[in-house]
Amino acid sequence: MGDRVNFLEARSTNSIRKEINNIINSYNNSWDILCELFQNSFDAIVRYNKNFGTKKHKIEFEISVPKRKITIRDTGVGIAAEMVKEIVAPNGTDKEDELDSIGEKGVGLTYTIFSCNLFSIKTQTKTTYFEGVIKNAAAWRKRQNDMIPELEVVSERTTDDTTETFTEFILEGIDEFNPKEDDLFEQTDGVLEYIIRTKTVIGYMKKIFGEDQPEIEVQFSYVDYSGRVSVKPLELRYMLPDSFIGSNKIDFDEFKEKAATYDDKQKTQKLRGKGLYKIGYVMKSNRKINYYCFFAPSRNLWKDICKKNSLYMSGEKELGLLLNGGIFVVTKGMPTGIVIEPPTTGFSGYWSNFFMLIEDDRITFDLGRKTIPSRTKSTIKEIAKDLFSEFLPYIKYVTSDPSVTTQINSTVQQVEKNKTYTQMQNYADLKIDKINYLKNPNEQEAAVVSIFHELVGARILKGYYSLSTGYKQTYDLWATYNIESKYVGENMQDYATDGRIVMPCVIEFKYVAESIIGDLSADIKFFNDMDLIVCWDLNEQKFAAHSIEVEQIAKEDVLFYGSNYKLIWPGSYNLGAASEKPVLALRKFIEDYRSRQ
Repeated sequence: MGDRVNFLEARSTNSIRKEINNIINSYNNSWDILCELFQNSFDAIVRYNKNFGTKKHKIEFEISVPKRKITIRDTGVGIAAEMVKEIVAPNGTDKEDELDSIGEKGVGLTYTIFSCNLFSIKTQTKTTYFEGVIKNAAAWRKRQNDMIPELEVVSERTTDDTTETFTEFILEGIDEFNPKEDDLFEQTDGVLEYIIRTKTVIGYMKKIFGEDQPEIEVQFSYVDYSGRVSVKPLELRYMLPDSFIGSNKIDFDEFKEKAATYDDKQKTQKLRGKGLYKIGYVMKSNRKINYYCFFAPSRNLWKDICKKNSLYMSGEKELGLLLNGGIFVVTKGMPTGIVIEPPTTGFSGYWSNFFMLIEDDRITFDLGRKTIPSRTKSTIKEIAKDLFSEFLPYIKYVTSDPSVTTQINSTVQQVEKNKTYTQMQNYADLKIDKINYLKNPNEQEAAVVSIFHELVGARILKGYYSLSTGYKQTYDLWATYNIESKYVGENMQDYATDGRIVMPCVIEFKYVAESIIGDLSADIKFFNDMDLIVCWDLNEQKFAAHSIEVEQIAKEDVLFYGSNYKLIWPGSYNLGAASEKPVLALRKFIEDYRSRQ
């Protein structure tokens, strides 16, 4: 027998860096870092209460704008000293078998560590104390530093101090977020409070649903650009839309009990201009699913609330509204940030008046918690549709929108158009001033094609001149690539004549690049015929499942302007030898473009 090799640990630095970047890229919002930190604190408190009995706990956190620094300390169970080295590793966790834990994936701490350049931890359990530091993790991840980050142990010891358990994380030099107006450290303390109480576990929902929840005192400190410190307590409770309108609201179930005794005029007098809310639950597949439903008397209410309370991302009064209608997912009491598109109904224009929070404690997430299984999504949409139908007979008495009569008498075509328009308004903003395409593509290849051509027309993408395009062709776009050699990499200068590169270019469009695998396998497309793949995004893991590597293209190797990845086949389709194909992933291209503006 030969030597034994632990192949699970025998990984290259590049492989580990790719894995970490995949984790980082799976998160979409600047506040995701707060979600993960609060999640860890909350889970630690739940574990303490489970193991040692309930008590009043505390979570203290500070956001320092000048230092791009977050400090958070909780009185939870702490982390055993011998476990710290495991949980700071990618995919490390100490919660694997805890079904009541909100944090499940084991990537949250990796995300926080590699999002900053100074990470420190202090933690004490009933028997151990640990203190350590990790430096320059974000710089290493971004290839700004070749020194692999290490956990520096400051102190590690046993302790017999059973009176205090805690964990404290300090993150300093946190990555800037693009676009800048969405950056966590560009927001006011009021905006941050709203985000914390609607996007993180601090917006805990169990008490709202009439269920027990841990007793936790939350204290928020905010350090502004001038160094001024403000401190305020936060309630462990979701900041519901009805909390902004005082007494101008009506319990829907209470009104329904009395409605039979009212005529239409009385119903209008009592309901007109009032917000309707309903809290309850339904049983689905032997599990309890809680819900909160609110109907706004006018679609302008969202804008009015945001204006009155300055709830805008970095002052973007038109584009950055923090409160809008929608169907939002909750699990185990915690808001997830996941939004479900409304189901198909009549009078669909009213969906923008509805705000629903639907809690399913059995939800399982993808990495980064962006999507949920289709079966769960269908269940949530079914519940939302039932609530919509229950409210519908009363809407005409409530709404102050002038379009109500038109809505009720609208044609099927108009209703469907309104539904589609409302859905599209909820898509994420593209935020490129020079083009007229406003939203991120919603899993549609046609949107990728449109965004590409608008970027070309605005001269943001250079060198592409279309000859023929259409879905009946074998390939999506036949073009001429004509560009000054100064725009391509050093290693590509041999393609230039008299300072320009001119060549035919066949482009294939995909929403996700990995879709090309099926086309190649079925001989629908041919590897040699394509010069460039243009997509919105790509998934390295799905390529890896087919033994295809994904690498970022080095600046000096860029031939096609804007291309940012290359696919490496060990033995490509239709070819015997190893081959490469460049990819222009528009999501990354746009992010890089915005960061330079």
